Amino acid sequence: MKLHTKIALLFSICISFAFSCLLLMVRDRILTSNQTSLEDLNTQIVESKANEIGSWLNQRISEIRVISQTEALRTMETKSLQTFIKRLNQNVGEHYGNEYGTFAAGTTNGLGYVSDEQTIDVSNRAYFKRAMLTDEEYVISTPVFSRTDNLPITLICYPIYNDGNEKIGFINGAISLNKLSEITEGIDFYNGTSWIMDAKGNLYSSNPIQGISVTELTNLVSHIKEPISKKVGIYSFKNEKKEEQVIFYSPIPYSNGWSLCTMTSLKELNLHTQHLIYTILVIWILMLAISIITCSLFSRTITAPIHKLSKAMQFVKDGNFVLPKQVISNKKDELAFLANNFYTMTEQISFLMERIKEEEEAKRTAEFQVLQSQINPHFLYNTLDNLQWRAYDYNAIELSEMIEALSDFFRISLSDGKEFIPVIKEIEHVRSYLFIQQKRYEDILNFTISYDPEVLEYVTIKLIVQPLVENALYHGIKPKLSPGTITVIVTNKEDTIQIIVQDDGVGMSPAELETLLSSLEQDSPGRGYGLYNIHRRIQMVYGKEYGISITSEEQIGTTAMITIPAVKELQNNETIINCR
Repeated sequence: MKLHTKIALLFSICISFAFSCLLLMVRDRILTSNQTSLEDLNTQIVESKANEIGSWLNQRISEIRVISQTEALRTMETKSLQTFIKRLNQNVGEHYGNEYGTFAAGTTNGLGYVSDEQTIDVSNRAYFKRAMLTDEEYVISTPVFSRTDNLPITLICYPIYNDGNEKIGFINGAISLNKLSEITEGIDFYNGTSWIMDAKGNLYSSNPIQGISVTELTNLVSHIKEPISKKVGIYSFKNEKKEEQVIFYSPIPYSNGWSLCTMTSLKELNLHTQHLIYTILVIWILMLAISIITCSLFSRTITAPIHKLSKAMQFVKDGNFVLPKQVISNKKDELAFLANNFYTMTEQISFLMERIKEEEEAKRTAEFQVLQSQINPHFLYNTLDNLQWRAYDYNAIELSEMIEALSDFFRISLSDGKEFIPVIKEIEHVRSYLFIQQKRYEDILNFTISYDPEVLEYVTIKLIVQPLVENALYHGIKPKLSPGTITVIVTNKEDTIQIIVQDDGVGMSPAELETLLSSLEQDSPGRGYGLYNIHRRIQMVYGKEYGISITSEEQIGTTAMITIPAVKELQNNETIINCR
């Protein structure tokens, strides 16, 4: 299977899995969230409608309260009472949902006037007895059928008091349950059915209740009638068709334990949620298809550079390190970085192979030259020794000493090819050089050399002090045109060796000193090339914290100090470099 196919397949599986998990999570979250939101919203709607009914009831109660305090009722004069009730039924009765006979008023014996011609006897009614015998402000009856038109009504019975706050009668206001049903019919609730239920579980609705049998309704009412009159809530059950049904209920304020109930199917309730889930599913399928196509196209942008790079590698495998320019990419991604670096690497390999060939050729030439020159140092030492003894034979003591110093100078300079030599050898090397130069410049050159005895057990890279002494001679003492002294001091301080070369020559100006110090830190110094080489050699061997430091004053002199770590020599001629 090709890499392109593998990547596309892997991306498709991962995206499908991720989208599926996301879809399930979104579906569950939507169902849970919407279910809760719908229940809360619908409960609020039912509660709002129940409050609306309660507000309407309270308005009627307030009206009856005002009516009960009128003069015609408080005096209980029969003629005035009949006239007042008749006029009241004509003008206000229609607001209570009745065509006639809305109000009735009478004395405490229960006989009440509906008009000047019609009376009713409510003395045996439970609500009347309760109103007369208790201190309740008013009593709302259970629903009954009106004796005037045989329609379902409920009565608000309000006691009438005289000036002595004694009950002298009553006034009834009949409220048509059909009027209340008109309010419940205004509830647009997922094709549901609404009704009013009293505290005993009796249901009142202008329309028949569909979707629930009498037996189920009886069982449901007996199950929920106690808590339903106390709080807002939800009740779920399954009908005979095994369909989930939901009833939202809320108590009606100012009523006698009534509740407003609204029933709908759970399927109808979640219909919009299901539509939303189906829409998300369609979007998910489209996004999945787009993602798979995008992944397939995107994988080609990955595999194409890899394929081109693999062809270039095969080209190199065949031994051709000169690659075509097409391997180079102008993009900024990792594959372009890999291809460009591979191209650069092959160029460097090709260059290094050519360089190795040249170095091998130079190495063979150097080895031949080394073989030719192996005899030269011994020949030089033997010749100088012979000259030294000949000088003694002729009693040329000074010449003999100069030849001996020259022989020591060359012997230490060569040191059998060793890079590290004892510090004492470096001191002897400088002493031989100064001895020879003193014979040459005996009128102007004096020198002193001193060192701490403990430095003798340490080693140093060779030939780092003589160039400083040479600079002191040619740039400090000679331009002075008068006798001068070069002082060499070697000390051991805090695990380091300090080699100080001082002269009392002409010195340097601050500008010249700054130029010289700057040249030590540059890659290609303009002046002080010898000092630069020594400084770099020390730092390459011991580290950046070591090297040469220089101070100088005009007409006073110059001091150069070499700082290297205190390193001891082992028996096998290896060195311990403890500075890195």
